[in-house]
Amino acid sequence: MGLEHLEQFLKQKKEERERKQLNREELKKQWLREIESFYRQIEPFLTPLQEKGLLSVKRENIKIQEELLGEYTEKWQLHFPDQIVTIEPVGKEVIGANGRIDMIGKNETVKFLLVDQQALSPNITVSFPNLPAEAFKKRGLLRDKDDIEYAWKIATPPPNIRFLELNEDSFSDALLEVLVR
Repeated sequence: MGLEHLEQFLKQKKEERERKQLNREELKKQWLREIESFYRQIEPFLTPLQEKGLLSVKRENIKIQEELLGEYTEKWQLHFPDQIVTIEPVGKEVIGANGRIDMIGKNETVKFLLVDQQALSPNITVSFPNLPAEAFKKRGLLRDKDDIEYAWKIATPPPNIRFLELNEDSFSDALLEVLVR
């Protein structure tokens, strides 16, 4: 009886570990797709400047280590006549977002966050384990994670953080900010 219970316990632990490993691998693949979607989104904003010889883009493999995801990714370096701006993933596991990528200049850093497409600023959610979530959902105060569509947005600096839509103009303004300050 004792050996049987031990064997059953160890099998459960092994299966649980294998499930977690598969989830981690899928999470990492998803995050890499999100990073690539960010780069694809900003690439057209940079193309006119590249065609005019005002900047060049170099991709460089780097190692970012996250506890759940392991090592991954690449960064972009934007080479301008007098300085270099780096666009580099920070991590998938960040508070208040589903991922963060920084644009780092000589004097300034701009943060890009993967957040709820509808979000205009950070949102704090408090859960009440004894209250049914349906009451909050009916009032529009809570949504299922599966119902949320995420988008890359620019986060303004604290203390009054706002999320700006990522488009050609907002990206150009952010790039100018890291170049000039």
